[in-house]
Amino acid sequence: MRCQYSSICPFFQRRMPIHDAMFKTNLDKYCEQASRDCALFVVIEKKSFLDIPKDLYPNQTFRLNEILGK
Repeated sequence: MRCQYSSICPFFQRRMPIHDAMFKTNLDKYCEQASRDCALFVVIEKKSFLDIPKDLYPNQTFRLNEILGK
């Protein structure tokens, strides 16, 4: 099941610079599985779409404390 936020996700929409192989790997792991482990998903759920940093990738959950703490 695809992530419910795929239509607004900057990563899924490829509005971020990323190598094709890395895009495919992250797409399979986070977007196609509707993973709650995706950093962008968490930011949208806990704050809003507008709070996603422009350089946040799905696997960067280590940045969530900083982002959500703002």
